[in-house]
Amino acid sequence: MYFNELNIRYFIKQTLEQNHIVKLTKIQEESLPFTLKNKSAIITGQTGSGKTLCYVLPILNTIDLTKKTTQAIIVVPTKELARQVYSKLLEFQVNEKLLRIGLIIGNSNLEQQKNQIKLNPPHIVVGTTVRILELIQQKIINRNIKTIALDEVDMLLDQGFAAQVNEILSFISSPDLQKIACSATTHESIANQFSKYFKDTKVISATKTIWANQSISHNIVYQSNNSDPLITFKLLLKQINPYLCFIFANTRKEANMLYDWMKKNNYENCILIHKDLSTRQRKHIFEDINTNKYQYVVATDLVSRGIDIVGADVVISYGLPQEGIWYMHRAGRVGRYKDSGTVFVVYRNGIDENINRLTRKGINFHYYLINNEKMTEKPLRLHLKHKKMFDTSTNEKIKRIIYSNSKKVKPGYKKKIKMQINKIKQKVRHEYIEKQIKKQLIHKNIQDSKAKKH
Repeated sequence: MYFNELNIRYFIKQTLEQNHIVKLTKIQEESLPFTLKNKSAIITGQTGSGKTLCYVLPILNTIDLTKKTTQAIIVVPTKELARQVYSKLLEFQVNEKLLRIGLIIGNSNLEQQKNQIKLNPPHIVVGTTVRILELIQQKIINRNIKTIALDEVDMLLDQGFAAQVNEILSFISSPDLQKIACSATTHESIANQFSKYFKDTKVISATKTIWANQSISHNIVYQSNNSDPLITFKLLLKQINPYLCFIFANTRKEANMLYDWMKKNNYENCILIHKDLSTRQRKHIFEDINTNKYQYVVATDLVSRGIDIVGADVVISYGLPQEGIWYMHRAGRVGRYKDSGTVFVVYRNGIDENINRLTRKGINFHYYLINNEKMTEKPLRLHLKHKKMFDTSTNEKIKRIIYSNSKKVKPGYKKKIKMQINKIKQKVRHEYIEKQIKKQLIHKNIQDSKAKKH
């Protein structure tokens, strides 16, 4: 399906054509015919599948350009994502001069941003949760909003913004308010949490799993002696020549270490991003990245979500994050839209379980041995912990607790059952650990007595 087939305004079609956006992606085909009819939706799609247009186009299509009032708000979890969405909307302003867009994020110009929105209300306001709520509480924007879009909705909840989102939605008085929530990782539990805000809302998904993306190749690089991961990292850099490479570290300390090493080793076209940088510094860095000033971007997971950088083709993950979903966000910086991308994971001791969990979810890793500055595809044997199963008597105790409470429907009864089961499991684990310690002590005493005899 093509955009020129949709019932959308001419300036929208014109802007899309100028940006060489011609054909709808799968998630856009599934959602736009629905959301363009002013219907609410929770939209789930893989990273880089074009979800932003799934809420931007319905908003632009219904704005009354003759009115000087705010008619739509877009709520996002981070400043970087707010700027990105704001920039996307400004592209449409080129072909429709009456369209006004506002941005509200926390920085030194916050009061100036508020005054601009108050004096000259934009049709659409983009901002972070707390700042949008401030505009509402200070009555800077009106209650008659036509559309509210929540981008990266799972991140809004994960970061504890559920109460603020609830307050924003409670403030809006429009009976026919259109609500659109988007995320690459929205799952059933998130959908359930949002059901009270999004009543009678259709859940639209273009993929059965968020863990599979045919456009991305996943690779693990290692050395035969599993030595210092920094050495593996150095050898990997010699094997690749990316157009734009994102290098993710789990901590700011590791990110600083990798960046310092790269600068000392003549990787001049390299930049570092983390949360300690000011808003203005990060803004300038992203502008420079988009103008191809850098070939390597070293970062923490601050930029692993929602950020859309054209041309990124390689991601290096220095180890793995504890939660698998953050690995998917890192990987999602490449393989966006119709592009392909490659992800390398630098192997380090202790990540075998993480690799196994990602494999079970459907990620197909290729393993490459780096030896004598050459990369050869070769399987890696993972060292996995064998989970001790609870014995029959313990399982029977757990079953009895579940059965005895199955007919209770008092508030919090599920939490009570879970606490009782965890208490039993914890007791069994402690008993198991004590037995193992006793065995080790007995073995040590035997070895010591043998040594004395000799």
